Amino acid sequence: MSHRLQNYILLTIILVLIIALIITNKDKSSTEESRNEFFLVNFDRKDFKRLEVLANRFKERKGDNLILIPPVIDGGYWIHDVMSNGREIYWTVDNTRDGMSSNTGKQEYICKGIDIRESENHYTFELSKCNNYKEDEKLVMVSFLKERLQE
Repeated sequence: MSHRLQNYILLTIILVLIIALIITNKDKSSTEESRNEFFLVNFDRKDFKRLEVLANRFKERKGDNLILIPPVIDGGYWIHDVMSNGREIYWTVDNTRDGMSSNTGKQEYICKGIDIRESENHYTFELSKCNNYKEDEKLVMVSFLKERLQE
């Protein structure tokens, strides 16, 4: 085999390996992206949009689920597990990791409505028509600072 042919074969193998590496990394990053879309921890524009998707899917009577872990200033994390079947939203707030909380435990809510309320500085996701609450009472699920939603 000539030296020129060996170089050509070696160059072809290197190019195939580079292409395979690029494809593999692209698939890996899209898998990580789809896995992370169910965990909201930054409470930025992307997380707001994802929670907005849950609210819109609910209004279309479609199911969805998310785990929200809001930032902590003092104490431990409060984990919000939000599941929807399109008819009801099951919201569980687990603050058992917060040693500073005076009322540690899990609180569970079952609600039949979700809305986004806008104020001067916040967008607030509110649940309504919740079991064991008045028909017109709204429960604040989470708020987003408008300034954090700017790009």
